Amino acid sequence: MSRRISDLKVATIPVEGMVCLSCAASIKRAVKKVDGVSDAEIDFVRRSLRVTYAAGHALLLSKVTTAIDGLGYKAGPPVLEQ
Repeated sequence: MSRRISDLKVATIPVEGMVCLSCAASIKRAVKKVDGVSDAEIDFVRRSLRVTYAAGHALLLSKVTTAIDGLGYKAGPPVLEQ
């Protein structure tokens, strides 16, 4: 079942401690496992993660930041896109 664009939200989360492409791949894998995440893209240059997720998942961003922190990186506050 595919989601409509209006059912999805996007947030950018700064990530401290990401120093290599292997780090970025680990973060992306972990975040994509969080229930409700549709997509996760790393911007290695800006040291951030852009996550697309289902609109109805209220606590999802805290789960995403917990997943990032659990890998030993530091997730900053999410910035919601309009």
